[in-house]
Amino acid sequence: MKIAVCDDEREIREEIAEKIGRFLPEAEITLFESAEHFLTEKEAGMPDILFLDIKMNGMSGMELAAKLRGRGEDVTIIFLTALEEYVYRAFDVGAFHYLLKPIDSAKFYEVLEKASAGRRYAAESKKADSGAEEAGLIIKNKARTQKVYLSEILYLEIFNRKVTLHKMQEQIEFYGRLSELEGRLGENFVRCHRAYIVNLRYVRCYDGTGITLENGDNVLMAKTKYAGFVNRYMDYIRKREEEWRGSRRV
Repeated sequence: MKIAVCDDEREIREEIAEKIGRFLPEAEITLFESAEHFLTEKEAGMPDILFLDIKMNGMSGMELAAKLRGRGEDVTIIFLTALEEYVYRAFDVGAFHYLLKPIDSAKFYEVLEKASAGRRYAAESKKADSGAEEAGLIIKNKARTQKVYLSEILYLEIFNRKVTLHKMQEQIEFYGRLSELEGRLGENFVRCHRAYIVNLRYVRCYDGTGITLENGDNVLMAKTKYAGFVNRYMDYIRKREEEWRGSRRV
């Protein structure tokens, strides 16, 4: 998935790129400092999702969005603004959503999750025969069976054999064992306590007693798991930095 960020504030561009990298590490992220820069970067191609500042020096984000829609570009636009008064015009150019600055992390991930799910669904509809599919868990709970993509999972916890799977805006309960789930979750997931498995991409901070996730939830850290967790997290950060250096364009 290609995601672009167009904002004339470098700090905002880098903050959003870092958040995207946590949620969608496989995404190709491109950064632009102006609407003019976006329009002249032909080789980058049109992104699937565009985070677009409304008020910039030169051409505004609203003008850029109108130009893209006039060309028939099917890009999911998420506007960025410090002033809510601009928001009401956003939907005139088919914007998907908007985010107010300073950016709230929980809201950001909620919007990104919905936007990326929409693009994923569209891509799967067009390429139904390709066989390419994002990794996920098949969860069975009584008569209901559902699939949850691994990229959507923040952490899992267990109490009395009931597992609670935490997404940014939803919790799913089912009966199972964390030991059985560990092997199905992939390298981004770490067992930090007998009752918890966390997704490393959503770790905000940690110490010897606990971990805080991007949505503000706190989970316990077992003393015997701490050293192993730190090693896994450092490996994860190094890989993300290598991917970041390889895909970043300013």
